[in-house]
Amino acid sequence: MTIKQFRQLHEEWKQSGLSVQQYCENTGFKESRFYYWRSKLKEESLPTACGSFIPVKMSGKSSVYSARSASAKALCEIEYPNGVVVRVTSDMTLDQLRQMVTLLR
Repeated sequence: MTIKQFRQLHEEWKQSGLSVQQYCENTGFKESRFYYWRSKLKEESLPTACGSFIPVKMSGKSSVYSARSASAKALCEIEYPNGVVVRVTSDMTLDQLRQMVTLLR
């Protein structure tokens, strides 16, 4: 099976409205293989990182909510593949940033 073939099968599963288990029972596709290929599909959609760094998008226009100020401006923004966004403000200490990044991994 190729990733392209599984992508089609994955779309069929999503449109079926069935659980993975039900879909696999109905189609004869092994559930373990389904999860294997689904993990490959997720890996394919992740951005490519250089070394151990993640992409960082600089922005000074976004509003941010922090413990100190709900109207502070973000100096940079870190967006994780799962959609979580960390906005860094000028009043944020390095310790606070480290804690946020560690918690959101």
